[in-house]
Amino acid sequence: MSLLLQALLALPLANDAVAVDFSDEVLPILKARCIECHQDPAKNAGKRPKGGLRLDGKHWILQGTRSGPVVIAGAPQESTLIELIALDENDPDLMPPKGGKLTSTEIDTLSRWVAEGASFGDWVGAPAPGESSPDELKPAPKPSGKLPRSVLLYMAIGEGLNAQTKEQITIAEGERGTIKPVFPGSPLLAVGFPSNQGRTGTADVRGLMCCAENVATLDLGRTRISNEALSTVANMPRLVKLDLRQTNITDEGLKHLAGLQNLRSLNLFKVNITDESIEIISGLKKLETVYLWQSKVSPAGAQRLRDRRPELRVVYEAILPPPERPSPDDDGQRRRR
Repeated sequence: MSLLLQALLALPLANDAVAVDFSDEVLPILKARCIECHQDPAKNAGKRPKGGLRLDGKHWILQGTRSGPVVIAGAPQESTLIELIALDENDPDLMPPKGGKLTSTEIDTLSRWVAEGASFGDWVGAPAPGESSPDELKPAPKPSGKLPRSVLLYMAIGEGLNAQTKEQITIAEGERGTIKPVFPGSPLLAVGFPSNQGRTGTADVRGLMCCAENVATLDLGRTRISNEALSTVANMPRLVKLDLRQTNITDEGLKHLAGLQNLRSLNLFKVNITDESIEIISGLKKLETVYLWQSKVSPAGAQRLRDRRPELRVVYEAILPPPERPSPDDDGQRRRR
């Protein structure tokens, strides 16, 4: 950690200090010094964003890079974005690399914004994949045989369902959640907790009750939920996809899912369920795929599930891509060496 960052973090915040406003204070810094190299390739002559990081939208900032999040709300000392802009002037990793280092005031503004919870207010910026910007929302597409199977499924399940209001979505998201339509115009919702899995628990899931009727996909992977969280999930009749990978869910908790008759995909990778859960899983009549790799289900239990549900795809081992075949040029170079 640079000396400047240590000094900034050591400064006490005044009790009457006004919270940093993202749109008025943070966004102008990003636009002036960062977004040019960290934005949608379509707006930058096809150039990929530096380091795989986009800073032109809320979704992209929270997503971070392949290495993980760059902004940890409430923890500037753990946020890569703050660390890189606060490096010494002659450090090769200093960001931005051109135009000189950010001023101490700019670094302080960004650090305080993260320390205060990294709130974006109403700002969305560049939309997430599959979304339109708030001003460009389109009506749901009309049924067509050319539409992807998943879209047709969501259209059928969501028919006649009222969309949640912006206020309801905000309440359901709480401090850690991210909620968006499964596709633009759909009343069905995709729910996840990106960048907040380690701080997400049962109480956060309980907060989804106000929009439980509309939840179609729910990613709880790597969160700290308990079995009790699945009693809330049980109230999501239109749930199609549920990810519980690497959680502390047990056989007892999985019993709550017995009534989810629209569930198509269930991820139980590295979950401590055993053969006791075979009855529950096999009873999910519309389930198409279940991931059991590195769970406590035995090989015999996995085979028993396959025997009961031959049409069900049971993933019980790692699925790795085939090795790439070397090009003729590569092969020639290898022989010459």
